[in-house]
Formats: sequence, structure tokens, C-alpha cells
Amino acid sequence: MTTDKIPTAAGDLRQFLKELQDEDDLLIVKKEVDPEMELAAITRRVYETEEKAPLFENIKGREGNGLFRVLGAPVGLSRVPGQRFGRIAKSLGLKSTATGNEIIAKINTARSLQPLEPKEVSTGPVKEYKIFGDEIDLTTLPTPLLHQHDGGKFLETFGMHIVQTPDGSWTNWSITRSMVHDKRNLVGPIIPKQDIGVIYQMWKDKGQDMPWALCFGVPPAAIMVGGMPIPKWTDEAGFIGALVGNPLDVVKCETNDIRVPANAEFVFEGTVSISETAAEGPMMEYHGHVWPDRSKQCPLFKVNAITYREDPILPICIAGRATEENHTVWAVMIAAEILHICQSAGLPIQNAWCPFESHAIWYVLQVNRKDLLALKTNMSEFSNKVGHVVFGSKPGWYMGKVFLVGEDADPSDLRDVIWAESTRCEPGTSEFLFDEYGNIPLIPYVGYGTKPERNHKKVVKCCMLPSEFDDEELSWKVGSFRGSYPIDVQVKVEQDWLEYGFDRV
Repeated sequence: MTTDKIPTAAGDLRQFLKELQDEDDLLIVKKEVDPEMELAAITRRVYETEEKAPLFENIKGREGNGLFRVLGAPVGLSRVPGQRFGRIAKSLGLKSTATGNEIIAKINTARSLQPLEPKEVSTGPVKEYKIFGDEIDLTTLPTPLLHQHDGGKFLETFGMHIVQTPDGSWTNWSITRSMVHDKRNLVGPIIPKQDIGVIYQMWKDKGQDMPWALCFGVPPAAIMVGGMPIPKWTDEAGFIGALVGNPLDVVKCETNDIRVPANAEFVFEGTVSISETAAEGPMMEYHGHVWPDRSKQCPLFKVNAITYREDPILPICIAGRATEENHTVWAVMIAAEILHICQSAGLPIQNAWCPFESHAIWYVLQVNRKDLLALKTNMSEFSNKVGHVVFGSKPGWYMGKVFLVGEDADPSDLRDVIWAESTRCEPGTSEFLFDEYGNIPLIPYVGYGTKPERNHKKVVKCCMLPSEFDDEELSWKVGSFRGSYPIDVQVKVEQDWLEYGFDRV
């Protein structure tokens, strides 16, 4: 008798890559590639064809064992049959065949568990090699140019910033872009409303530059949670431990008191200036647009030390048209958090998802009909309540449009969402606008719409019919394989599928 082995989240990036290779979802590229757009262009095509994740080992300009190899599409979608969400699932310790519902459930189950605080160790693989001070020259690294209209070379697209409040009571792990500025400095945006911006302001109020670390190639679950808008004053490290079932090993930085994952591929450490800025960007964004030649002044991130492991790997995200890591990581983690918020508020929401094709702007909430009927509510009352709970929350700031669907529409299947919206959402009547909550300014219609300085509108689109709020039994039937045939016929067709001559089940 055999039993399926219970999967666990890979403890570091290299174990994750081994697992991908074992499932034929990793391609080791030994041919020399040019970091001046060729490497990025390959990765963009990988996203768009859902091909294997490419690990580039022969990058033009890289010297010996120096920094670094490059991993493209680390959490892209997969064309391995039955494993489209495989890289997302494996990052969280699920089987590669996990569904969207199972992925969200795994994340939210960890919300009810006791945080497992990280365990400090004396050293780790990331301490194998060290570079300090003026030995550092970021301009000599084979940093890829990601898009032809970018304002510079963005080294940080899928690394994890770590900052800490001046009193040490809150440590934040997050993802935000950074561009190479000169030999010792990166430059990148710090948005005041985001956690890194809140902590930055605390250091600014204190009149001191902010100690900082930037970790590349961290454990897969860590980078996933780094993209999750969990409540302020919550340490991501403890939540990651609860999510994977083991505390993370962390090690102290060389030049400040920040602790970083001991098995990261490499780490930059230094300070973020509260007074010095430089031009940053533009950069192609997660929504698939860029406005060339529009740079902004952003703080300088000074690198005082680099520590790294043997033959390190730089994971990158080539932002643009879906689907890339802004959608598979950031949007999925936002959906998980908003589901937790809705359920904590007593709303009958049983699942949440962001269709990747919506570029992290649409979020679909699936309503539990039994619990909905118990509320004895109506479409207008319910939709308005959902809107205030969702848009008034921390993750709600990123969410432009919310779709409410019934139990016959799978939020993770865009075809179901389109079907529900097009057949059940009555223009005007089933749409509920909210203008009292802000939007992230990066959404194109917010920053470049008809009234960019005042465009705060958000919408709940109720893709349910009025009868779903009060009729015990629905009067319609669905035209589909599951909806139009008896169970015994479905079972027979599925059992005989290969015998009919089809290639795969």
C-alpha cells in the first residue's frame, strides 16, 4: 500500500528549482545571452507561452563565480498539464496540481495559526562571500535591461526589502522595485501609504537614514508573503513560519541590526537616505503600460555590504501584460487577505481570486448562497456593505473593481467570471460606485484618466440576479458538462475519455 507524500514548501530557492526540474518545468539555458534586453525578451515570451522557467547560467559580462545567474519567470504560469498554477502552489507547500481555491485556502488557514517567529543562527549560506564599501560597484553587475522604454536597469524586481521601525518593534518584509543609480546606490520609489513608506517616515521624523536590507532568492514562501498586504505592525516572518510549518533561519546583517534569511542567494545591506534623491524610472508596470521619459525623484538606497552564497541566483520579474509575478504573487496574496477580511466581518464570502488577465485590478468574490439567504438582504444593501468592508481595508486600496459571483462561477476561471458578468450584471442597476476611498495611483485610468487628480472611484459589480438573494431554489439550469447531464453520464464519459481517442484526461 502506498500513500501520497504530504508536500512541504521548499526551504530555499535551490530546492524549489530542483522540484521544478523534477517536474520538467525548469529550463537551464547554457547559451550565452545578452542582459541588454535579450534575457528579458526571452522571459517575456516565456510568460506569454507559459513555458518552463528559464535559469540563465551564461550571461554576457558575468565574470567567474561573481554575481550572478538569473532566474526568469520564477512564479509564472506553467503549461505542464494539470499544473497551470504549479509554481504558485509549490511556493506555498502544495501539490503542483492545486486549484485556485486550494491555494487561497492554504494561505488563509495560516491566519488562524500561531506565528512561528524566525530562529536566529550564527551564519548561513548567504555569508559565504562578502564585499564591503568601495569594493562594491553595482554598475559592473550583469543587471538586465528589462524593457526598451525603461529609464534604467532595474536590479530589484523580485527581491525582498527588509526595514524596521526605530524602536525595533516592527519588521517589514516587502517587494518594491529599485534601479541601479551608480556604483554604490540604487534608487526606487517609497510610497507613503505602503508599510515601507510608513517606517521610512518614522526614520525621517527621527532625522536618521533608514537601515535597510534587500534580499534576493529568498525561500519561495517568503517572497509570496512579501507581496501580501497583511495588517500593519504584523511581522511577515512569523506568518511565513506558520504558513510553512517551520520557523525561518535568519542571520544578522554585517553593517546593521536587520536579520535576513540565512539561505538567501545574496543580500544588499545599507541605508535609505532621508535627504538624497535621484531620478528613477520610468519602468514598465504590472498593468502593461509605460509612459516613456517620465521619471520621478526617489530616495537613494546606499549599499554598504553585499553577502552572497556560491554561484548566486537573481530571480527577476519582467513586468507587463499578464501573467507575471505581479499577478501570480501580489494579486493572489491580496485576494487571500481580502477573503480573510470579508469573513472576519461576517460576510458570506467563501472564495476570492484575481483573474490574472485583469492585471491585479479585478477581484472576484464568490458568495455562499446559504449564508446569503440567512442575512435576508437584497442586492443593493449587500453590495454596498461589501464595498465598504473591502475598499475601506488595507488591501482594498489596490483593488479597482470587485465582482460578486454565485456558487456556479469559479472566481479563478475567467470564462466563468465573464459569463456571470455579461449575463447577470445589469448596467447601472447592478453596479455600485464608491468614491470615498483612494486608489493606488499606478492604475492607468487613475493616473492618466479624465480627472487624474480626483479619480478615486471604485466599483462593486454584482454578477448575480435578484432572485439569488431571496429564492430558496434557483429557477434556471446551467448549460455545461456539469450542469446539463446526469452524474452517471458524466462519470462514464470521464472514464471512457481516452478510449474515445482523446490524448489526455
